[in-house]
Amino acid sequence: AAVSLLYVEGNLHRALTRGDGKKGIDVTHLVKYLVPNRITVGLSKSLLQITGEIVAPKSIKNSRNYAAGALNLKDVEEFQTRQLHFIAYQVEPFLHDTFTNSMAVLKNSLGFNTVLDSDWNEYPQDGYVFRVDSNKDFENFGYTSHHPKGAYALKRRQKGVKTTLVDVIWNVGKSGVVAPVAILKPVEIDDAIISRATLHNIAFINDLNLEIGCEVEVIRSGEIIPRIVRRVD
Repeated sequence: AAVSLLYVEGNLHRALTRGDGKKGIDVTHLVKYLVPNRITVGLSKSLLQITGEIVAPKSIKNSRNYAAGALNLKDVEEFQTRQLHFIAYQVEPFLHDTFTNSMAVLKNSLGFNTVLDSDWNEYPQDGYVFRVDSNKDFENFGYTSHHPKGAYALKRRQKGVKTTLVDVIWNVGKSGVVAPVAILKPVEIDDAIISRATLHNIAFINDLNLEIGCEVEVIRSGEIIPRIVRRVD
């Protein structure tokens, strides 16, 4: 689960989930048990935002859901029993002229684990992120509406599982957008039973030539979201 930490005058002020991309959920009352509540470096910057992932070991069944679900817990004591860690991958404003050195400050001076400290193979992963090391160049590349141009993800192609497309229903999302959802013959993927998958829009359905009753290949995108990748003839 991606979480951003806001420090004001060195004190942890707020921890927010990504949410819908515009508004996240305040999880400060939980996350404060995973991260430093007070930092002493960068105090010349009255505001400091540190972004990272809350992760759980892949030895735990459905570890991604285990980590994300922990942020919805009402019981703080139960949250503290969860096997969770926060690993930082961004800090703004930058603490140095390069990403590598900014992460070093986070680790050596502020006490955070960062993405550069280890390969973190004990946690579930689905690929790599490549980033321009110079923070000045990173900013100069600019941003799309979704992501920075100075970084990109390289993800492994997942092996899908075959099942049957039983039906298609249309759901109205929180934003009012109507989108199709595939009803599937239940199948197990990564220890989870999958019976639905996103279809995005009618163009996606037409591009894959999907029909009720056809066989399809399904993956869990990012090991979380069920997604049909092709029709199996």
